[in-house]
Amino acid sequence: MTGSTIRRGAAATAALALLLTTSACGGDDEGGSTEVKVIEVSLEGGTITPDGDRIDVDVNQPIDLVVTADEPGTLHLHSSPEQTFEFDAGENAPIELQFDRPGLVELELHEPASLPVLELQIK
Repeated sequence: MTGSTIRRGAAATAALALLLTTSACGGDDEGGSTEVKVIEVSLEGGTITPDGDRIDVDVNQPIDLVVTADEPGTLHLHSSPEQTFEFDAGENAPIELQFDRPGLVELELHEPASLPVLELQIK
């Protein structure tokens, strides 16, 4: 075997290994993580937490918003379509969300006051 034959064989092996590695890594254009992202939202004494924070999530990643509040209220999600969620005083069942395309989605408190809660950066 000549040196050029060995180099071509090595190059072909490397290309095949790269192709197999790329295929094994998912090649899933449908989104990233499938792990549920739990986001705690707390309303106490007129103060909301998080307070306008930007939170990164993957396309198609399940999200559970867990709202704990000292009084009932309403959240408004600026998504397509827009959504409204009512919650009770105390800890509420998770609000399950999932977004199928990238973008920025804002969540606001509408009742008992109008306050920004968070921004979801869907990547």
